Amino acid sequence: MPEHADLVARLTEYIVDEVASRRPEAPVTPDFPIIEGGLVDSLGLFKLIAFVEEQYSVSILPEEILFENFATINEIKRLIEAKLPAGPAANATQKPR
Repeated sequence: MPEHADLVARLTEYIVDEVASRRPEAPVTPDFPIIEGGLVDSLGLFKLIAFVEEQYSVSILPEEILFENFATINEIKRLIEAKLPAGPAANATQKPR
């Protein structure tokens, strides 16, 4: 599982550099309301979802595209972590392909 700080840093960097509809006036914190604060618009949200799916090899289901799952970087991090295997023990329970 990616480290908390690394995941937050990568999400923040991507949002600020690639998705933001405007340059933030101050550093973006993990609890900054990225949608309500006007940093991410609807097109940016779908770019962000594609980034998350590609970078972390997870699938975001249509029913998971909810405001509360993408309101802040911390909420996105929680969604990603919930979809990732729990660690070595989770891998041991997976059947070989």
